[in-house]
Amino acid sequence: MMIKLMIFAVILAGAALFFIKGPDGKHLLTVDKLFGDLPGSPADLLPGESETPAVTRIYKWKDEDGVWQFSNSPADKEGAEVIELDGQINIVQAFRFPEPVKENKTPTPIPGVMTVSPQEAVNMLDTVNNLQETIDQRKADMDAIIERGKN
Repeated sequence: MMIKLMIFAVILAGAALFFIKGPDGKHLLTVDKLFGDLPGSPADLLPGESETPAVTRIYKWKDEDGVWQFSNSPADKEGAEVIELDGQINIVQAFRFPEPVKENKTPTPIPGVMTVSPQEAVNMLDTVNNLQETIDQRKADMDAIIERGKN
């Protein structure tokens, strides 16, 4: 209830400015003063015919990869074609990517890729095979003990 009362008071105070007269005998706020110098239509925002548009120069050339390049500043390349455009266009500055920072890092190993020498890999395989033979032998021994226990 209090919030509604506050909102009503603010609206009433704003509307009162249209009815209260100042020291000069005129209303403090009128619709003309409120909207001031706004243009009558969107067409009023466009430049008049009396204004002469500036000429824009665009430079066009092919780079070493055969890709066409366009710029608003003269190119260092010989044979850059100059194109002149009237001022009735919009120009947006091209985005320039920041130069990549070159760092000398040692590459991190990719998971799943072997990072040992071939000789070490052969030694590891021999160890694995010996381990597998030991496991198979122990399993056979345990199976034999279980069979003797059943009889």
